[in-house]
Amino acid sequence: MTKETSVQIPTPYYTLVNTSRDGDPAVVVLNAALRAFRQRGIFPWHLSIVISCQLLAERATHRAQENQSLYELEDEIARHLTLDENAIFLARVTCRSEREILFRVHDPEAAQDALGTLSGEPTSQRHWAYHMEHDPDWKLTQGTLGLLERDRQFN
Repeated sequence: MTKETSVQIPTPYYTLVNTSRDGDPAVVVLNAALRAFRQRGIFPWHLSIVISCQLLAERATHRAQENQSLYELEDEIARHLTLDENAIFLARVTCRSEREILFRVHDPEAAQDALGTLSGEPTSQRHWAYHMEHDPDWKLTQGTLGLLERDRQFN
């Protein structure tokens, strides 16, 4: 993001929501601070990164190992994307042996460059793919941020 752009990215406030996707249980960790974010127009791109999980349905010890590997990969991706405040973390959804990470992006070319660099590195044993879509009205976030509307602590 350019120095001329004055943006006040809210301090993240993470909320855990147990929900479902098409009848399957889903766990969502979302950045509830974005619910009232007023400068949404600065981040008009919706980025979804889907990571294939390997051991989430196995024994608890395997789940801990899997989660650690996923967290490390997620942190690496987030570190590259949020450089220069180009992206804001929206949510992490775990469902059906997949982990989806959602971001709002300012400059799609910078995000694609970062993701291209990461996908070329042999640092991860996980298959992952991404999709970015122009969404200036944040319509693609309604389902995710709408989970807060059902949570009593936010109403």
